[in-house]
Amino acid sequence: LKVENLNKIYGKGENQVKAVDNISFSVEKGEFVAIIGASGSGKSTLLNVISGMDTYEEGEMYFNGMETSYYDKKDWEDCRRENISFIYQSYNLIDSYTALENVETVMRIENGKESRRERKKRALEILDQVGLKKRARHKAVHLSSGQKQRLGIARALAKDTDIIIADEPTGNLDVENGVAVMKMLYELSRDKLVIVVTHNFEQVQDFATRKIRLFDGEVAEDILLNPQQE
Repeated sequence: LKVENLNKIYGKGENQVKAVDNISFSVEKGEFVAIIGASGSGKSTLLNVISGMDTYEEGEMYFNGMETSYYDKKDWEDCRRENISFIYQSYNLIDSYTALENVETVMRIENGKESRRERKKRALEILDQVGLKKRARHKAVHLSSGQKQRLGIARALAKDTDIIIADEPTGNLDVENGVAVMKMLYELSRDKLVIVVTHNFEQVQDFATRKIRLFDGEVAEDILLNPQQE
């Protein structure tokens, strides 16, 4: 994922505001990137732009070397489906579904060719990977906050994309669960690109390979913290 001189502009004329101001960086598989900054620094806007949820007015963004400035709505939908998995602060689970059904639903959407038996087997393997196999039959609404976030990670794994974007994934968790989630995301970055947007750098600093700090819509710092995982 590469962005060059990226600008996101809201409003017109005198009321114009650059929420993302001439940002450039390049990230790739094996990196665990922490995007930090105070409230209003542009973190959420940048997240929406690089995930294709919002447009950009100037500059260029590349996925696997391909320009995206010409993408229409359908192109972005395809790009998100094929390239990006999301982990949300608010979980965005289907509360009336079990943990197993939440993971299987992603598989049905992404790959309708798998049989029910194949989906179930792979979903249970993924739930085991995040420590939720014993909760597979429990409805999402009855899971704890930490378990819900691990289920969110399981859904991202079920989608099996090269990029995982996590938006304040520990915002609703206590310290212990927050660290466990960050450690899990770090493990995933061994063969994926993981981008975490957070206001709590202390929770991610032991795991992040890269820190990008935003201030007033611009990149104020871009620091390599740890070696990229080969």
